[in-house]
Amino acid sequence: MRILLVEDNLALADGLAALLRQSGYAVDMVHDGASAEALAAAESFDLVILDLNLPQMDGLDVLRAMRSRKNAAAVMILTARGAPKSVSKGWIWGRTTI
Repeated sequence: MRILLVEDNLALADGLAALLRQSGYAVDMVHDGASAEALAAAESFDLVILDLNLPQMDGLDVLRAMRSRKNAAAVMILTARGAPKSVSKGWIWGRTTI
């Protein structure tokens, strides 16, 4: 399984990537939304672990761009946002009918 990990907190990203790799997953990691959007457009991933609060491009915008390209990769949202509205927007954009 190939995973794209998108997290701007370097320590958290490194720790998650290490754990995933130890479990046998192939992990690509980026730390901003623009890089995530570009990589998701160019490569194929089974899972995207996506932070919402990212520099250069918000995580929800990354997800919108992925879905507009008919990218059906599973997306797990990782966020410190506590507002239900933010979480529900992620759920809505994360849904796919592909």
